[in-house]
Amino acid sequence: MKIAVISDHAIPLWSSRQILLALEKLGVTPQYVRPSELVSVFGEGEYSVLHLPSLKPLDVDGAILRDLGTSLTLETFLRRCNVIRHLEMLGTLVVNPIESVITARDKYRSLLLLFKAGIPVPKTYVLEDFMIVPKIVETWGKAVVKPIVGSMGFGVVMTENPDVAYTVARTLLQLKQPIYIQRYVEKPGRDIRVLVIGNEIAAAYYRVQVSPNAWKTNVAQGAKPVLIPKPDKELEDLALKVIKILNLHYAGIDVVESPDGYKVLEVNAAPQWKGLQKATGINPATKLATYVVSLIKR
Repeated sequence: MKIAVISDHAIPLWSSRQILLALEKLGVTPQYVRPSELVSVFGEGEYSVLHLPSLKPLDVDGAILRDLGTSLTLETFLRRCNVIRHLEMLGTLVVNPIESVITARDKYRSLLLLFKAGIPVPKTYVLEDFMIVPKIVETWGKAVVKPIVGSMGFGVVMTENPDVAYTVARTLLQLKQPIYIQRYVEKPGRDIRVLVIGNEIAAAYYRVQVSPNAWKTNVAQGAKPVLIPKPDKELEDLALKVIKILNLHYAGIDVVESPDGYKVLEVNAAPQWKGLQKATGINPATKLATYVVSLIKR
């Protein structure tokens, strides 16, 4: 059995390396593939996805899609999406499916779908008029402005100052980016990351702020992962509903403990887990590799 791990980094990131090692331990032949190396060919009797530099068909039984790359032009992003779609059309199992990856990557669309399905989320505005933003912040008191596409907490700004919010929103529009603004949810110095693989909770852990002033709870920004030995049923049910709604095989789901109960902040279709593994010894790559192999064997 051959399984590709698809990611655009010249050198595989830590989590991707863990997946490659986990596949190897299961007796699978892993292959690291960059989306820029995939070539779609069709017409006049040909219909396949080729792999550079050999220009031979990509010979794998399945693929684990980790990322398509960053700072891409729209045209390059669409090409990479479509070559993964081509793989799926050829009958190759792709985890997560490209449509689900695109949806999860788009915070606006994913939270809109979750809210419509009855999942609690923070109050959110998505707009292109920076003049309205100070009024929103005046009403809310605290707000968080995020990039619609992003990860690890980079580019996220929290403020209760309408002038700061105005400047951030205006800058986004000057950069031709929409404004995605959420009401800040007061939390107990932490939030929760739930890692789901298949129909199981692979791990749930608190991401604890390093100090009261360091409000971000991303492990990449210094937050400390603390394992939740037994998640309560409400949290477990919420996480399993989220991946079902977004049609994901696995995901990292960020949840906040608000005064009104759990709320979903966002969903990551290719979560990193270096901090979790170092802090707890849990290696999600093993569970993910085992799950993907089981799907192919079906």
